[in-house]
Amino acid sequence: GEYFRRYHSSMKGLSVASQEGRLPKPFKEEELAAWFAEECEFGRFLKPDPALRAALESLRDEAKLNLVVFSNAPKRYVQNCLVAIGVGGVFEERLIFGVEDVLPACKPEPASFDTILRAVGTTPERTVMFEDSMKNIRACRALGMHTVLIDEGAFAEGQEESAGGGEAGLLADRPCASDPAVGSVLQHIGQIRERLPELWDRKFYGRQTNTESAAE
Repeated sequence: GEYFRRYHSSMKGLSVASQEGRLPKPFKEEELAAWFAEECEFGRFLKPDPALRAALESLRDEAKLNLVVFSNAPKRYVQNCLVAIGVGGVFEERLIFGVEDVLPACKPEPASFDTILRAVGTTPERTVMFEDSMKNIRACRALGMHTVLIDEGAFAEGQEESAGGGEAGLLADRPCASDPAVGSVLQHIGQIRERLPELWDRKFYGRQTNTESAAE
């Protein structure tokens, strides 16, 4: 609880707790990664989304955009999640990053995003980040990235902040569409083609800027 709220990553939190002598035995990152990958019931909680797969494949093949995955979870866990939602194989292996790729940093630390940008070979100004975490949204925007907030909770009329829940509630990180760091808002990632058609022209029209920006 304490370390997860502080670092937003089980692996980073347990690594720090181990270094501080707070665990009964030394923490091994590879053991946690294996447990997440082998024991979690991915199919029970995640379902394939054919529309999402079609949109991502179109962005990759038609718009020629680099599609990148970056998570605070271990990479093997991330790969299993991608398979469970039906987008396994859409992302190049070299463009899938887990927390072990950026440790000792992790999201929302700027160093973690800098590491990914260097690995991909791009710049913040040419990057559009899709996130459900306000802390990550703010960190990305501060670096110069364009941002899209994914808010799966329906907004009540006149309500600026989503009710949130789950991890967002635990981390006091509920979506807030009115935050100036938010460039655009989707209720779910499958709305990409409907709400952000300019991405197919390698552009992004966010409210953060009055001019169009290129994306790659």
